[in-house]
Amino acid sequence: MNLREAAKRLPAPIQRPLQRLWRWWQRGQLQPLEELSYAPDLFRAYRRLDGHPELQRVPGGWRYKGKVYPDYITVGGASPFIFREAQKVCCGRGVDIGAGFCPLAGAIPLDAVRGPGAGASIDAFADGSLDFVFSSHCLEHIEQWRDALAMWVRKLKPNGIIFLYLPHPDCGMWQPGSPFVGDAHKWVPTPEVIKRGLRELKCQPLQWDDGPDTMYSFFVCAHKLFAAEAD
Repeated sequence: MNLREAAKRLPAPIQRPLQRLWRWWQRGQLQPLEELSYAPDLFRAYRRLDGHPELQRVPGGWRYKGKVYPDYITVGGASPFIFREAQKVCCGRGVDIGAGFCPLAGAIPLDAVRGPGAGASIDAFADGSLDFVFSSHCLEHIEQWRDALAMWVRKLKPNGIIFLYLPHPDCGMWQPGSPFVGDAHKWVPTPEVIKRGLRELKCQPLQWDDGPDTMYSFFVCAHKLFAAEAD
């Protein structure tokens, strides 16, 4: 019997500190996976979440407040889950706001931090110049989201498309203050609030899925009304 097998026979209150010591020792012997070149975000997420008092690790995910969330929703990159739907309506010249490393095909990527659109902003586009605005899991990061949404709509041509994909309010891990997002999420979008906000900006919702889908998210697609329609 080796030391690890022997440790498993010890009472749980003794096992836990020994496991922490073992992990600490291993980290000192090997280069952490998240420090390797182009390491997947999943490695960093695991390191950050491992040992958090509100979380329990289970096969394939994390248990949080009595519900299990799969690993694939802990590392960002939600947009590919909705690309097929978005590409049915996002045509012409448009942008992907918050594109990260995986922008919508055919869209001009914009992102504050990373990816091919790093540093690019929608401010650079003239009002009424875009056929579509696509954004996935971005608006919840903006405290003054109504102002941001108004600017996005302003950049659209009449009849232009705005397509929003957002975290579902029923998903505990997306809630502000959770171990997964911390203070990165500033508010909790809901399908009703988003549709109402778009109507207030003279956009007519065309299609939506109130969710939650497999990414624990929902989408709303609307078009900007012509001036005559909006009156």
